[in-house]
Amino acid sequence: MSERRIVRAYDDFANRLTDGSLAWSVPDSPEKIAEVLGGLIRAVDWTLVQRENKCWTEPGEWLVDDLWFVIPRMGLSATRPPSRNQAYEKRGLRFHRIIPTKIDRFRVNVVPSRTHHRSASDHQTWKMGACLFEGLKLNPDIVDDEGQEKHFVVLSADCPSASASVKSQIEDALNADCIALVWPELTVPPAIRREIQETLNARDMVDGREGPEVVVTGSWHEETEKDRVVNRAHIYDGYGVERLVYDKIQPYADDDWGIENIEPGDTISILASEAALIGFAICLDFCDVVSNPFTELDLDIVLIPSMGNDRTMQGHQTTASRVEVKFGTRCFVVQQTTSTKSNDRRIGTILPLLKEPNGVSVADLGQMVPWKSYLWPT
Repeated sequence: MSERRIVRAYDDFANRLTDGSLAWSVPDSPEKIAEVLGGLIRAVDWTLVQRENKCWTEPGEWLVDDLWFVIPRMGLSATRPPSRNQAYEKRGLRFHRIIPTKIDRFRVNVVPSRTHHRSASDHQTWKMGACLFEGLKLNPDIVDDEGQEKHFVVLSADCPSASASVKSQIEDALNADCIALVWPELTVPPAIRREIQETLNARDMVDGREGPEVVVTGSWHEETEKDRVVNRAHIYDGYGVERLVYDKIQPYADDDWGIENIEPGDTISILASEAALIGFAICLDFCDVVSNPFTELDLDIVLIPSMGNDRTMQGHQTTASRVEVKFGTRCFVVQQTTSTKSNDRRIGTILPLLKEPNGVSVADLGQMVPWKSYLWPT
């Protein structure tokens, strides 16, 4: 259905909707019905956003029949101009996003978050900070029952420079005016995470630099109250206030260590700020190209802490390409490198917010320093 035909039908409905009329007659062909429905949906989309309460609402007010979140959008989310060549998922609604409350076995949790970052309204100025660790060594506990699969949990990490690194990385992010900051998977044990939180929280009130909107403190294997282990990411705002936690939904299988011995998460969490809808995944959750719930979510950005090799990043690129084509979603992957065919002395591999994620070779995505910022590429 061409954009011109939808707009023509929209113009007709928009005038009548303001007078409270939704009446329409059924055309005589499926093609004409599609045109009329497309115009009506676009008109309702526009009319509702004109009458939205300008005060920030709770997710419960976005629920429809407990099946969908219908979220009014501002900022980046409402700047996607419709194009004649786009799929309908990208251009059907201009001012709202429809997010399912459940995908397969996963519950979808939407957390509202006000944004105050001065650059939030212009995504062309957004900078994303990628944080890595030099000389990192993980210490796993490997259980090898005879005749059974091996399982592992990471108990600790050796990285003498970790404490100094995170403080330096936060300072670099403040100086660069980053809107997001991400550490990799299984690199931030609780003690280092607390240092990140305290450093953010202890900023001088007279410091004129704006903190990032969202801080993903990597992930770590943590025990739950039920004596089970999860691979958990804590997400903070720029003041060290925890906004949500996300538990990895897909255990990883390592050739040497065995299967990641975690309780898989059952919830996908989305941060709904005024500027963007932001999703979170941990490594295999996103790079699994066979079964992936993130391909069903109409988001602006997905932030992904990861750990792995070149093939891992290739999986991330494949999924990132799928969601960009379908929804226009941009993905930011910060991966601590375990092995690589490149000889560039990289300590990590970073996928920036590319429009064509598969258009760049993994060999060109290396990061050789512990911190670097990435602009939103056009």
